[in-house]
Amino acid sequence: MRFELVKERVAALPRELPAAPAILTPIRLDARDETAGSPNPDAVRRGRPAAVLVLLFPDAEGQARVLLTVRVANLSAHAGEVSFPGGSADAEDADPVATALREATEEVALDPAACGLRVTGALEVFPLTVSGFRIVPVVAVAERRPECRPAPGEVARIVEAPVEAFLPDAPVELEERTIRQRLIRYGVYPVEGERVWGATARMLGQLGALLVADPGPVNPQIPQEAALNGAEPRVRAALDADRPAIHDFLAALAPDLAHSLPPASELFLAESAGQTESAGQTESAGRLVGLASWAPWDRTRGPEDPRGFDGLDFPAAEHPAELTLLAVAPHVRGHGIGRRLTTATAAAAGSAGSRRLLAWTLSDSAIHASSIAARAFFRSNAFVDLATDRRYLARGEDRLLLSRPLD
Repeated sequence: MRFELVKERVAALPRELPAAPAILTPIRLDARDETAGSPNPDAVRRGRPAAVLVLLFPDAEGQARVLLTVRVANLSAHAGEVSFPGGSADAEDADPVATALREATEEVALDPAACGLRVTGALEVFPLTVSGFRIVPVVAVAERRPECRPAPGEVARIVEAPVEAFLPDAPVELEERTIRQRLIRYGVYPVEGERVWGATARMLGQLGALLVADPGPVNPQIPQEAALNGAEPRVRAALDADRPAIHDFLAALAPDLAHSLPPASELFLAESAGQTESAGQTESAGRLVGLASWAPWDRTRGPEDPRGFDGLDFPAAEHPAELTLLAVAPHVRGHGIGRRLTTATAAAAGSAGSRRLLAWTLSDSAIHASSIAARAFFRSNAFVDLATDRRYLARGEDRLLLSRPLD
């Protein structure tokens, strides 16, 4: 499977991910009414935090590969098994992305900058009931094949597996063994002379299902050319004449916003570059690929525009601004459009007297794995964590506030 297609498919992970093939889930043969891998409903919240790195990259022929490791045979847990680079979270890890990257650096000497690594999101959080961990599979793409080497005493070998080995039509073999006095049957992926099963197999199965999932209907307002024809999009302030295009763009991308845009002191849009011939004249024919807006943080708010973060105050001289909207068409993410829109809103807010730009996303990435990409984006664009709003705890939607100085 071509890497460019894989990169496109994981550029915008859906909130509802497809399920892994059921054959990969272990079942007890000595108790047919019990699925060996069934977690307690609260296991996702209670488990010890951990993360693994699902790294996709191109080989020399441009085919997509995924990085796996074979653990050494003398470890106390999961000895000899195939797994992703990863492990339990350390106290200093900011989030699952930090955990996954740190562990990959330790286990296979991964250099994220050298391979052009970019985090795009996460698969479903996986509760590993046997060891009590709550694993976040962090998905990332690398523009170049990473130069890795196994850590002595921890990794026996590195496997660069083709993603075709995990697509829904890939071969799966059934295996039986006794684990903790339980007779278990489970599906196995045979890959590069190894046997991939358990949690790793189910994560790979979900990845494979995602790569062939129907991306949904194509909307004419959202260009499908991942490379934007090699041309830089244009970012400009929105005009009244742009309202129909903005409505159609949001109706396809975020229907709840199409009829109720968040407050904006200024709205910016990004257009793909293009030209058409009309009556012998060449005219601009760009299509909308992104939107961003900002508004003062201390603005008067109504019930539909709650402030949140009660008790959080800023010096009056800072005149903080809020990034109230940032949306990029899924098929063109990863091309710097969000960065350029953020830069434009920061410049406009700074010109209006603001000295700080605020943005927020969902806080608990272990519950809302889709927030991983948002957090990674903000942190790569000069935002730092500022505060967490726990008002939404009952709904499982605590919010993380981030801040970027405007000098």
